[in-house]
Amino acid sequence: MRRVFLWILVTLLVLAGGTAGVGAVMYANEKRRRGLSGGPTPKELPAGDLEERTLREMRVGDIVTIDGKDFVSEGVVSYDEDGHRWVGARLVDDNDIRWCVVGLERSGAMSIRMMTQDDTAEMSGYPPEALVLGDVRYTLDKRGTATCKLDGDLGTLGRQGGKLAGTVERCRWWLYNAAGDDTAVVEQWGSDYRVLRGKKVGAGTIELMVGS
Repeated sequence: MRRVFLWILVTLLVLAGGTAGVGAVMYANEKRRRGLSGGPTPKELPAGDLEERTLREMRVGDIVTIDGKDFVSEGVVSYDEDGHRWVGARLVDDNDIRWCVVGLERSGAMSIRMMTQDDTAEMSGYPPEALVLGDVRYTLDKRGTATCKLDGDLGTLGRQGGKLAGTVERCRWWLYNAAGDDTAVVEQWGSDYRVLRGKKVGAGTIELMVGS
């Protein structure tokens, strides 16, 4: 009887040891699997952490690359004319200063104009139907009046007429086109005029990197 009892006890101990061994092997395999897969699954970033914008939504601090050259958007004018919105950004790379006007036309593909301010052009009265700047003759295409929000450093625009960043102003504008891609914009801010001229460019020539 004692011999039978001992045999049963030995059998139970062997079975218990085997179960513990199987459990240990399963735990080791699971640990190895997690290690190979790089550990716990990383948490997904909240949907608002990554922001995508187009040139039409440029803001102060964005970086714009033009023909491999980086410009900083130091100032932005946001235009609104009866719900139609476009933007003019003052882009700066040291002494190279340009204005990127995006989306001025109401219809068609998003238009992009890369322009410089022409301080030599004298404009003291109502802009004419035809405009000659340098050796290029421009003809009037469209005109209107927009409500504008000023942000950042806008150069002479921010200083003339007491206009300050963060304010809202009214602006009258005239759009001119010439042969090819030449284009010009005249703006009236109070009693002051400014003239921008340059060329229409394709979206593929400009890259936008959203600022922090």
